[in-house]
Amino acid sequence: MPDLQDAFAQADNPLINPPSLPFDAPPLDRVKPEHMLPAIEYGIAKAKANIDAIKQLPVEQATFENVIEALEYGDEDLGRISGIISHIVGTNGDDNLRALRKQINAKVADYSTDVSQDEELFARIKHVHDTADRTTLSPQQIMMLDDAYKGYVRSGALFTEAEHPAEKKRLREISQEMTRLRSDYTDNRIKATAAYQRFADISELPGVPERALRQYAKQAEKAGQPGRYLIQLEPSPMDILTHCSNTALREEIYRAQANLCYGGPYDNTKNMTDIVKLRHERAQMVGYSSYADFVVSERMTGSVQTVNDFLERNLATYRPAAEKELAEIKAFAQRTDGLADLEPWDVAYYSRALKEEKFKTSVEEVRPYFPLDKVLEGVRHHAEKLFDIQLREDKAGQYPVHHPDVKVYEVWDNKTQSVRGLFYADYYARPGAKNGGAWQNTFRGPGQNPDGSTRIPIAGNTCNFPEPVSADEPTLLSPDEVKTIFHEFGHAMHCLLGEGRYPSQCGTSVSWDFVELPSQLQENWVLEKEVLDSFAAHYQTSEKIPAELVKKLNDMENFGAARAGLGQTFYGMLDMAWHSTDPATITSPEELEHSIASRASLFPNAPGLKSPSFSHIFAGGYAAGYHGYKWAEVLDADVFSAFRKNGLYDRATADRLRETIYAKGGTEKPMDVFVAMMGRKPDPDALFRREGLLPPSSNDNRQLPPPQQLPGPAFG
Repeated sequence: MPDLQDAFAQADNPLINPPSLPFDAPPLDRVKPEHMLPAIEYGIAKAKANIDAIKQLPVEQATFENVIEALEYGDEDLGRISGIISHIVGTNGDDNLRALRKQINAKVADYSTDVSQDEELFARIKHVHDTADRTTLSPQQIMMLDDAYKGYVRSGALFTEAEHPAEKKRLREISQEMTRLRSDYTDNRIKATAAYQRFADISELPGVPERALRQYAKQAEKAGQPGRYLIQLEPSPMDILTHCSNTALREEIYRAQANLCYGGPYDNTKNMTDIVKLRHERAQMVGYSSYADFVVSERMTGSVQTVNDFLERNLATYRPAAEKELAEIKAFAQRTDGLADLEPWDVAYYSRALKEEKFKTSVEEVRPYFPLDKVLEGVRHHAEKLFDIQLREDKAGQYPVHHPDVKVYEVWDNKTQSVRGLFYADYYARPGAKNGGAWQNTFRGPGQNPDGSTRIPIAGNTCNFPEPVSADEPTLLSPDEVKTIFHEFGHAMHCLLGEGRYPSQCGTSVSWDFVELPSQLQENWVLEKEVLDSFAAHYQTSEKIPAELVKKLNDMENFGAARAGLGQTFYGMLDMAWHSTDPATITSPEELEHSIASRASLFPNAPGLKSPSFSHIFAGGYAAGYHGYKWAEVLDADVFSAFRKNGLYDRATADRLRETIYAKGGTEKPMDVFVAMMGRKPDPDALFRREGLLPPSSNDNRQLPPPQQLPGPAFG
């Protein structure tokens, strides 16, 4: 489309005119703020031109190929440009870039609304949906056709300008306002996280490990206060909560986290309540009783009732076991320190101490065996062995990056002896510039190009670990942090190993209560001796992790499992409460959250509020879907049982895993993919047995029920 490209000039804009790079890798080093908005406008204009071409077709000539396939590929440039911009702003942004992102998001949202409300376009989609000879279509094509039609209906396509002008107008207003609110919510969380800076003297930090003290000292020196110690909320201040005997400081840090975006200049309470109101209104406009109903009806779980039953079953199992765990911690605190009343900010500290007493070891004893670079070698070795691939680091610099911390790897398939994909790794925190947490991003998903050629997917992992203190002291990880790396790499593998014809069905384009299965599954290998022997070595002596220490790590694995499970259940129930309750009946965020805490929290009256910083459900994609973490955990515990039985790297089992869970993506229904892997439906008790909450003999071969088939919108 040279005319359109010329119209946007900026010949030096790498987003509009990408340089020639191997496998069309993103030109991350060349993208400047002034490139972003023109590139988005170009992407939107090109996508609109493609849609206009579809609309020129007489309705009766609309076919799967010239409408549905054309839509599949019509906005690829816009998606490519948006993905690069979002990644750069999310990992190395500032206030100016975040303000620019708001403008960009608003333009993209307007475009999306235009498309979803385009009556001429929908007329052609509906014609194909209603008249196509399905015997000539593949199962993937039938699924894509039905999903396309249903997606437009769920977006309000049945509202016509002639009969429903007010509804069309309102849906547009909701889309615009939601885009702004979610951006504001995210920005507030980033700013609030960066705003907390606690400078401490050494006298305030008794018990904090030397490793952490050196990190805090380095942070303080960078902030202009050498000789002191800087504690921030990112990287996580967990070392204070678990090791510092200064109760007042633990309380301060706990309250800072608990009150993040709750009150103060970065308050998110109005943003989140407005988001919930708009989601509810939109869901009801298109025929659903609630936003949860709207979301879950298209998920593996299938119905709000199934989700609530699942969460209630978790609550019934986790709560009594968690209460026993807490009672043991309280007794320990009373015995060791004479503490009569255990507060929320005391739990991590005394839980850690009790764990060390019971198992005669500590996380600090383990960390020297988990330097970040060695862990990355370990996950590479594991993935190569499990998936029959190779990861080759780009040391020649042929794939540009936007920050020196980022490394790039080519993923080679041993079966074909060719490059399967590109993997970008970015593991260090950049407070104020980088979103918190850990995640996987997709620059380009798998699938085929319009000409039928196979595309090379490009994925990345981003984390927020502290930088090394010095060249002699690398970043040392806890076992849980090692699991985070394996987890996110599992997401990347889901993308990079995806197969199928249409990109929208491939890789991580799956139901959100299934998408965590490929990632959580990888965590199961972390503490296996065979795996640890491949990478866990002391960073100073190169001594392999001792067998007795590996045994202790495994013995400790289920310590606190019930409290962790109860915490995830609380978040899942909180999410469903926000999205299945009529917002008109919510008198206050505090009342709603406390009603859930009274049932699913061991400290129902703890200070603060979780919802204002609960980005997963208010700014991310997990609204009415946070239960998916626990749902997928049941699935991953079940799938790993096959490797327990056949061998950690049994070739036949590993090949079947790659060919089903990782390769099929959304080309088949999630339950069908699971059954293809395991030969049966999931065992609902698999997770409870793994966590030691049910005995191994409790398996009565029960299986999760199939998703309920719910009716669509009333007018659908």
